[in-house]
Amino acid sequence: MRTFTAVAFAALLTADLAARRPQPSPPSVDLVELDLVALDRNGLPVTDLNQDEITIKEDGRKVELQAFAKVTALGSTRSGDARILVLLMDDIGVAVDGTSPMQQIAPVVLAPFAQGDELSVVRLSSRSDEAFGDLMTARDRIGGYRGGAVPFSRRDTPETVLKAITKISRQLDAIDHKRKVILCLGLPSVCDVTEPAASAPKVMWEAWTTALGAAAHANVSLYVVDPTGSHGGSSVTSNGLVQLTGGRVFAHENNFAPAGEAIWREAGHYYLINYWPAASKRDLHTIDVSVSRKGVQVHARQRR
Repeated sequence: MRTFTAVAFAALLTADLAARRPQPSPPSVDLVELDLVALDRNGLPVTDLNQDEITIKEDGRKVELQAFAKVTALGSTRSGDARILVLLMDDIGVAVDGTSPMQQIAPVVLAPFAQGDELSVVRLSSRSDEAFGDLMTARDRIGGYRGGAVPFSRRDTPETVLKAITKISRQLDAIDHKRKVILCLGLPSVCDVTEPAASAPKVMWEAWTTALGAAAHANVSLYVVDPTGSHGGSSVTSNGLVQLTGGRVFAHENNFAPAGEAIWREAGHYYLINYWPAASKRDLHTIDVSVSRKGVQVHARQRR
């Protein structure tokens, strides 16, 4: 098992592309970088997949893989070994009486943080919180969190979430060849925004496509931890941000430590794959990833 730095991966990509001598891609088409997590039946990372075990289709058409790398990041202080996670705290769907529980749960899901990891905290309704800062800033933002900071609105809250995902993704985009995680600690009905209805306003569709595009370009996956525990009633939806970006929802559990451990583990064990897509004028593209090995479950983005 090897740990890849951004420089090492770039070198690998260059060498692999040269060896394959692909046909020149149309100028309007960019090489797509896709990250995926493979898990066994026990939910633990599968780290020995081979390139020929993975099939990727975009918009229903099989694509040829141009580069394939297994990445392990353990959070040490070595260069390129950081796991990258942004804790997005829902202060809209969670009421004011949820302030203290949220402040107590946040350190639990962040407990696997290691010295070399990159961690930031963003409060959903805050316009000033950025997806960077030191550990002291993260602690201050958790301490300054207040539930019910902004009233929930069926019309406005989904757009607020989408804009937050877009902003965070663009701030993380400068970090190349790394999987990044947004961990939304909050109600799945708030964090896991679903695809707008056909009758939705144009502004909502623009926010939706922009958020998915920004997350895909930055290799960002959205995870959700429901702080309501066993009392929660929400679960992942098939057309929501979580599934479409390759994340997971953790709900209906009062012990939040296993969720945090799983999310940090998946932030540090994944595969990076590159392929040339077909030229298309579509705003969004559908991605289907399958693995031939039995007993392996893959989490990868389904839309870009």
